[in-house]
Amino acid sequence: MKIVLGGPPHSGKSCLREGLKQAIKTIPDTYYLYVITACPDGEGCWHYEAVTNDPKNAKALKEDYKGQFTDDFVKRVSKDVKTCELPLTLIDIGGKTSEENEMICAGATHIILLAGDLEELPVWREFSKKLDLQIIAEVRSDLNGKTDEELTFCENGICQGSIHHLKRGDSSLWKRPTVKQLAQLLVTMEDRGERIIKDMTTFYIDVENDNKLKIGFGRPAQNDEMVKDVEQRLDQLIKNEEITGGKIIKINGPASLPVGMVFAHKLSHLYQAVACYDPKLNKYVVAIAHGDIYSVGDLID
Repeated sequence: MKIVLGGPPHSGKSCLREGLKQAIKTIPDTYYLYVITACPDGEGCWHYEAVTNDPKNAKALKEDYKGQFTDDFVKRVSKDVKTCELPLTLIDIGGKTSEENEMICAGATHIILLAGDLEELPVWREFSKKLDLQIIAEVRSDLNGKTDEELTFCENGICQGSIHHLKRGDSSLWKRPTVKQLAQLLVTMEDRGERIIKDMTTFYIDVENDNKLKIGFGRPAQNDEMVKDVEQRLDQLIKNEEITGGKIIKINGPASLPVGMVFAHKLSHLYQAVACYDPKLNKYVVAIAHGDIYSVGDLID
């Protein structure tokens, strides 16, 4: 499922994006929610947490990263949406039903609409119909509200409800009843049976074969805890000879930068090359290379 998060500007879409990510991480035996940031406004997935920790620096960084819609940007993101094959993907677009957003969303399958006033949604319903996007939910963003109106199904099969106080810097957004409902709904809809089973560890590592690892986040944790778990798990896999070394090892799945550095340190001593899967390129990118078989930047299947 490739789900567009659409609606007018300043509706709280980036906050809802973060709330859904965190809520889905708490659901057992489920997918990781992959996000494609499809607006050049400088607000990547990093921005929400940055605002929480250091608002002044986050604002400065956003201004540095902020850009405009260009032909290259639209073509690149459109391709990312079209070629992404991950089970559960959210596409965070800007607040206009523009030609650029039509091109970007052409490869999507579903849409969630969010607005401070539901009277602003007819144009977005037309946008959805034009691109054949199935509307999952229409949600009112109630900035000054005190409680959520939980989701209910309408006769047309679309859920409606409200979420109160979608504001940056609030670390409890994922606990909102409607956010949790919506997260559970997305997980339930994705019924391909390709669940990634998560245990109580902070980060899982599965050896798929002698040269491929499947990795991902487990229970919620900070990097200082995750890097210890990853190092311990890798050491055990090496000791048990499940990771033995060789020409190349491929890694598929999400990781934070500190976790990625642990993988690099441990595996670069055992393999001539380490490659990471890029869902946008739909190939593995060689990131570490020794010898003359592979070079950094090589793309392999």
